[in-house]
Amino acid sequence: MKLNMQHLRMLALMAAAILAIILMPWHHGHKHAARVGSVPLRPNAVRSSTTGKDADTSSNASTTLYDHKVAVIMYHHIDPKLQNGDTITPDLFASQLDELIRNHMQFISLDQFRSFMKGGHVPTNAVLVTFDDGYESYYRYAYPIMKKRHISGVSFVITGDLTPRAAVFTPHMTPDEIRDMLQQDPATEVQPHTDQLHFKVDRGHDGLTGFLNVDGKKETKLQYLARISQDIKACVQKLAPMNRHAIDSFAYPYGLHNAASIRVLEANGIHYAFTTKPGLSAIDTDRMLLPRINGGSPRISPQDLVQSIRNAASPPVTFMGSLFEMLRPA
Repeated sequence: MKLNMQHLRMLALMAAAILAIILMPWHHGHKHAARVGSVPLRPNAVRSSTTGKDADTSSNASTTLYDHKVAVIMYHHIDPKLQNGDTITPDLFASQLDELIRNHMQFISLDQFRSFMKGGHVPTNAVLVTFDDGYESYYRYAYPIMKKRHISGVSFVITGDLTPRAAVFTPHMTPDEIRDMLQQDPATEVQPHTDQLHFKVDRGHDGLTGFLNVDGKKETKLQYLARISQDIKACVQKLAPMNRHAIDSFAYPYGLHNAASIRVLEANGIHYAFTTKPGLSAIDTDRMLLPRINGGSPRISPQDLVQSIRNAASPPVTFMGSLFEMLRPA
């Protein structure tokens, strides 16, 4: 009997299912043991790439959770008293950083991330710290905590809120504060988070991705493109005199994006754009859809944050996912 491709795939499916049932107990037990034992908890065994602490020069794979990837951590606001879904205390932030160091995470700067995405090297277990919105709490609390640990991060700034006249509930950094911070640590950066588009239009759209009403009428596509392009230009122009590096990175407000906004960002010199989707960045990750792992909630303990990175580094492999990948045409 002559077998066609459909018959062969059906036979492969049946064989894979039988094999998975036979090997399932051993496979799961082996995987669990490997993940639990992959990162021994020995304090200060490895330093950040930007810290002055002694590094563990051992190449033992037990200290390597992932390689040739970067975990980008996302925060928003820090306050000693106020806590909400996007606000944590300085103590929790410091404890998270210390727990990452204790688990052999090595912090990198945004410039090191750029180099990596162009084919350069990053240390194992590389981590980049990012803050959205440009709140003054980054300058008052986050930056001193990071500086003490020799960690250089990036703040994505809403430039329309930089002036004291901005009508905002939470104070934002001033240009003088930004200049002072960047003068102390040239590896720390500020990058765009729009100028005046950080607001919701409806449940699924914001000022960057949604069409607005102009004079009682919904704006045309040309008006929409001109509006968001003008905003991105203004944001880049305001940050360029302060930042020592190229203004080429961006964080999507609320994580929202569409094809049009990506094209506008690229046309204005943005080469790296960060979402709120969890995951790790590899060299082949879409540079305009870079994932981040949330650390900025009071519900996320230092141990929870480490576990989130572990989960992103070793996502669970499902039987059906493996099977479909095996049967996928080359």
